[in-house]
Amino acid sequence: MRPVTALGEESERTVGAPGGFSLADTCGPVAWAGGRWPNIDWRDGAMLWVGWEGDAVVRRAVRQPDGAGGPLLLSGDADPTADAAWAAAVLGLGRVCPPLRDPVLLRLHARFPGLRPFAYGSVWDGLVTSIVGQSISVASAAVTGTRLAALFASPVTFGDRQFWPLPRPVDLASADPDRVRTSGVTTRRARALVAAGQVALDGGLPSGDALADPGAAAAALRSLPLVGPWTAASTLIWGVGADDAHPSGDVALLRAARGAYGDPTLDLKGLDHLAEGWRPARGWVARLLWADLLGGAPDASRVDSGA
Repeated sequence: MRPVTALGEESERTVGAPGGFSLADTCGPVAWAGGRWPNIDWRDGAMLWVGWEGDAVVRRAVRQPDGAGGPLLLSGDADPTADAAWAAAVLGLGRVCPPLRDPVLLRLHARFPGLRPFAYGSVWDGLVTSIVGQSISVASAAVTGTRLAALFASPVTFGDRQFWPLPRPVDLASADPDRVRTSGVTTRRARALVAAGQVALDGGLPSGDALADPGAAAAALRSLPLVGPWTAASTLIWGVGADDAHPSGDVALLRAARGAYGDPTLDLKGLDHLAEGWRPARGWVARLLWADLLGGAPDASRVDSGA
């Protein structure tokens, strides 16, 4: 395993990982795009992250060298006093899955017991990535997201590749939709991103209350241009890791459910009906099903130990 070099003047620091937390299982979504995401990547058992904190773009690398349940080792040029809050928001530390009763789901939870709700850490970032990802594959969404981010920020070198932080509300609110369109999004999505930026600047997006009242947050999101049920739910799942958001119409989730339940005839309407039985954990179940379909991130501790 090639080590991830600490950045700036900061030495490596430790954040506890309670409850058997698995960085590899949690960061499956980081690995699914194969290094194409603009601001995150999984390299040699570490998650690399680049983003805005205040007015600065900062970098963090996080590893779990002892495997699931072991402490997290962080390095980078971000403020170490913000590490715990960052880990809670992005890696879901401290989050607990609601009780599951379905035998299929219990089997999946046993397969990924250390999985927690990975998220971008804000409703805004979840909204941008969900609009970009409408009706396209994970890989295509990652490539398009990188082109979009590169329109508004200079590249940041981290490890052996370049990253770009996701655009801020002020970036998109003032952007020409035709310029946004050059990233590869459709004209309607370009306009929706610009409109969302203005709403966010005006204080119209749900923020700290999104987890406390996800129903109200989803309703507020649905009032935005081009935000339907799938986009609102995906925003809450990938923005803040909402427990019970259900991305109705998600074709990857349908594929995963067909495989997990052994029912190749299951359709999207049937999936919505099935998901009613997953309450109040539909967001967690979606993650478990996607992980069952696409896997977790490669666990360097297992590879190094020959497990």
